[in-house]
Order: sequence, then structure tokens, then C-alpha cells
Amino acid sequence: MKKLLIVLSFLSLLLPAQALNADKAQLKDSLLRVYLTSAPDTTRLEALYKISLLEPQTPTLLYYQDKLLKEAIAQKEVRYQSLALYSYIMYYYNRLNEKHTAQGLHALELLAQESGYYVDYYKAKKMLIELYTVNHKIELAINQSLDMYEKAKQLHDRNSMRDAHLCLLSGYFETMRYKEGKEALNKALELIHPEDSPLDKIALCSKAVLVYVTLQDDDTFFKYLQLMEEATSEFFAPNQAILSNAYPELPLFIETYYALYYIRKQQPDKAQEYLQKAETYMQASAFIPYQVAYLTTCAEYYRLIKEYEKSLTYWNVAIRKIKPFSPKDAMTYSIQKADLLVEMGQSEEALPLYKKVIKAKDSLYNDLATSQMEEIQSLYNMDKLVLQKEQQRSMFHYICLAISLITIIALSLFNIHIYRSRKRLQKDEQEMRRLTAIAEEANDVKSRFLANMSYNIRIPLNNVVGFSQLMTESKGLDEEEKKEYSCIIQHNSTELIRLVNDMLDLSHLEANMMKFQLQDCNVQEWCNDLACMVPMHSEGNIKLQLHVEAGDAIIHTDVNRLTQIVSSMLLYTDDCKKSREIKMDLIYHPEMKEITCRIENSPLADPAFASQKVSIRQHINELFFKHFNGTYRIEEGEGIPAIFFTYPTLTN
Repeated sequence: MKKLLIVLSFLSLLLPAQALNADKAQLKDSLLRVYLTSAPDTTRLEALYKISLLEPQTPTLLYYQDKLLKEAIAQKEVRYQSLALYSYIMYYYNRLNEKHTAQGLHALELLAQESGYYVDYYKAKKMLIELYTVNHKIELAINQSLDMYEKAKQLHDRNSMRDAHLCLLSGYFETMRYKEGKEALNKALELIHPEDSPLDKIALCSKAVLVYVTLQDDDTFFKYLQLMEEATSEFFAPNQAILSNAYPELPLFIETYYALYYIRKQQPDKAQEYLQKAETYMQASAFIPYQVAYLTTCAEYYRLIKEYEKSLTYWNVAIRKIKPFSPKDAMTYSIQKADLLVEMGQSEEALPLYKKVIKAKDSLYNDLATSQMEEIQSLYNMDKLVLQKEQQRSMFHYICLAISLITIIALSLFNIHIYRSRKRLQKDEQEMRRLTAIAEEANDVKSRFLANMSYNIRIPLNNVVGFSQLMTESKGLDEEEKKEYSCIIQHNSTELIRLVNDMLDLSHLEANMMKFQLQDCNVQEWCNDLACMVPMHSEGNIKLQLHVEAGDAIIHTDVNRLTQIVSSMLLYTDDCKKSREIKMDLIYHPEMKEITCRIENSPLADPAFASQKVSIRQHINELFFKHFNGTYRIEEGEGIPAIFFTYPTLTN
């Protein structure tokens, strides 16, 4: 299968169909009359060319190709010289003859360089690259394919770029790099255009068919087989007789792989229908890989319907035909033959065959690895010689450039100095602007903070001062009024002291200068105390649902400050008489060595109680837990606001 994939470029090299007729003998006689009666001009050359196309796979092609080349040279017709050499290359390519293919390509390359006519050159180069792959010169083939792609890309030659990807596909599949091969195929498919000739579409679809057959992707290979059949119908629509006269290999390929598809889908009746069609196109002169594909498909069919003897016969014929061209494929088919023998219950005959194939494969892979290393070394040496030659050539240019460079360097250094000075000034200016913006932003933040704090401090302070003056200056106050005023003064003084303490705590925490009275604390006992404290401080307005799974968890902390901080999450920040249910879940995680706590419906997290005091308290809480390697965050989802914090525990 891989061998067929490698040499399938034959389809992309099919010669124009308009040169053929239903009756080849009659057409040949007609063309010979034109050739013999025409003057030495393009009409005579065209007749010679079409005569050679009538039998493209026979030595007759070489005879007429030689006559065409000589007359084209005499008439200085570059196009027909190129076609003659191209026909010569294709003849030997189809016989997998690398030597003569390379000779023909060399002559065509000289003609293209001399005349600038590259129409046939890249198609011919593709054939030689494919033969490199067939002959296991994989690295050379890949190297030449990449070179071909780069040159075609420079010339914006889409067809040649596509052919280069197809050559890469063959090289990658030969070395079982299926992922890279599939990527090369996809790139080739991207370069196809609706206006391309049916021949180009046939060639590309046939490659895709074989790729996905190898990858066992039946649905995809069936899709491309249908596209190939459509392109074939489009190509042969003007003259259906071409199918049976000149190109029997193409319908043989299509019908064979339709049969293979239905064999894989376990539909033997449908497969038999296509095999019968394929048999009508099977000829002794057919392309060897196509013959082998037909034979192996027949073998698979008879294996499916349990006619093992017929299947075995087809495997033997396929192995015999493919072995001279591809020992690797011959070994693959031998393995399938051995599998068939096992299925037939002839394990004793299969075992020696398995051993023989395994031994042959080891030898083949060793030889292939050795040849690949030698090829890589050869390419390396060649590149090294080319590099040395280029270095010597470049040395003279370097000497000539040296004097100019000295002058340029002096000027460049001066310009660089000016440029750097200018960039330094620009950078300093940008940095000054950035720092100014930061300072202005900090001042704005500071001003807003001071404004808010001034407001929060001024209110309780004014209350203290105002009611103090009332008590000292008003003489007619009774005891009840004095008591009320004293309570107001005491409440606002407490609020003011709390605000000042919060500010001091915040500044100490930010400066990492807070002093803590650390001690070990049993979490369960602390939670019990907390449950008693909250109702008392909230005058019964806060109903705490406390769920604790603390076990024997011990934390090392400042208990008073921790209690103060957690209390701030459970109590109102201002006087509020509303009843509120708060849920607190505290869980000990021994494996994580920490406690986690989630407080739902906390006033501290409720946007309705947002204020500058709340923001300060939030910041203090966050810095406190961060100091002790814990975490603290507000969860402001669409549901009930919640506070979540963690605190590390001591190892038991």
C-alpha cells in the first residue's frame, strides 16, 4: 500500500486526453499521414507528439520521443523539446528507473535554465523525488521536496507547491511518520483550486484515498474516492472510449478501492459488484502497484466470504508481483498471508512464515537505518562542501566590504550615541510622567481617604464636644437628661476610640509592626466561647447558627485579636436593632493542616452596610489572616453575601 502511495504521482502525470480517440489504430494512421505530409513546422511536431501518446507505456514512445526532440531542436521549438524530454522522463519513471529519470531531468533542467520555460520541469522533478523515496533515499527526497517547495513559493507556482507537499507526504509515509504525512496532505489539499484541471484533482484525491486507506479511516477515504470518480467523469466526459483504450489503470484503481471499502464495511455482495467491474480493466500491462492493489483486495474479499484457498492464491500472486519493487510491502502481505493460514487452522505453516518475515524485517530495517544514516552523512558532507565554497566566495566580499564598514561603523556609532541619548531622554521623560501620574493618583486616594475619615471622625467628635458643652453650660438639666447626654458622649467616645484603634491597627499591619500576644488555642473551646459572646454583644438581635467540626484542632494565634476580628464579621458595625440570622460553618481539615470557615449573611459583607469603617475593617481582617499564612475573601455572588477565611493549625 505504501509503495502504491509513493508512485501514485503517475496519475498527476497523465498526458492530455485530446490526443486520443476511440480507435487508436485509425487515429495513428491519420496522425502518420499528417506527419509525413506536413512541412517542418509545429503541425508536424504536434502530430509526432500525439503519436507518442497513443502508447505511453511502450518502447514506441521512446522512438517517437527521440524523433520529436530532434525535430524540435532543429526548429528551435522549446515547448516541444520540453514535452519530448518530459515524455522520456515519465516513461522511465513508470518503470521506477531512477538513473534514466535523473538523466532526463538533468537535460530538462538545462533547457529550462537556458530558455526560462519551467512548465514541465517541476512535474518532472516530482517524479525523481518520488523515485528517491521508492529507493529508500528518504532524507534526500525530503530535502529535495523542501527545496522544490521554497523555489515554487518564490515563483508563486501553486501547482508545484502542491506537488512538493505530495512528495513530502510520500517520504513521511515511507518512514511511518503518519502525522507529518497527513499534515503535508492537508496543505496540498488547501492549494487545490476549483478551476484546476480534472487531472490535478484526480491526482490529489487518489493520494488522499491511499493515505486514509493506510490510516484505516474508511469514511474519509470513501469521500475522496467519490471526489476522484467525479473528477474522472469530468475528464473523460468528451470521449468515454478513452477509459478502455488508453487509461484502464484509472478505472481499475477506482473500482478496486470501492470494493475495498465495502469489504471493510462487511458488505461482500457490494464488494463483489465492484471487483467484477475492476476485473474488466485488469490487463497484464497495467501499472504494477494497481495490479497488486486489485489482487490484495480480491484476497481480502475471499477471506471475508471464507473461501480461504482462493484468498491464499491471490496473496501469493500479489506477493510475487510486488516483491521486486517493494520488499517491505511483500513482507506486509506475507504477514497477512500468515494470518490467513492461522484462520484456516494451518498454524504450523504460518509459524515459519512469521519467523521468516520477522527476520527479514529486522534485516530490512537495519539496512534501512544504515542507509539512512549514510544518506544523512552524505547530505551533511555535501552541505558542508557547499558551505565551504560559499565561505570562500564570501571571504572576498568581506574584504571588499571591510573598508566601507569601518567608515559606516564610525558614522553608526555617532548616530547610535545620539539615538541612545534621545531614547534615554524619552525614557526618563516617560518615567517622570509615570511617577507623576502615580503620585497624583496616590494623592487623590489619600485625599479621598482623609475626606472620608475626617467625616467619620468629625461626627462622633462633634457629638462628644456638643453634648459636653450642653452638660457644662446648661444649668437647667435634670438627672435624666444628664444621664442621656452622658450615654451619647460615652457611645461616641467609644466609636471614636474604635475608629482610631482600627486606623492604628491598619497602619501597624501594613508596616508589619503589629505586636501579638501569641498562644495555643483549642478551636472547639474558642468556638463555644464565641457562640456565647455573640448573642450577648448583639442584645439578641443576631441569631448565630454555628456548625463546628473542629476535632482536636489547635491554632497558634493572638486569641483576643482573632476573637475581635471574627466578632466584627458576626456583629453590626453600627447600632442596628434588626434581627439577623447568620450561619457560620467551621471545619478542620487535618490533611491540609488548616481550618476553613464560611460565614453567610454577615453584615460586614452586606453591601447595605458598606462604609469607610467597613472598608478599614475588611482590610484589617485581610492583613491579619495574611500575616498568619491564612486567607480571607468576600464572596459577592448573586445569593447571600458570605465571608470565607482559612487559618493554619499546629501539627498534632
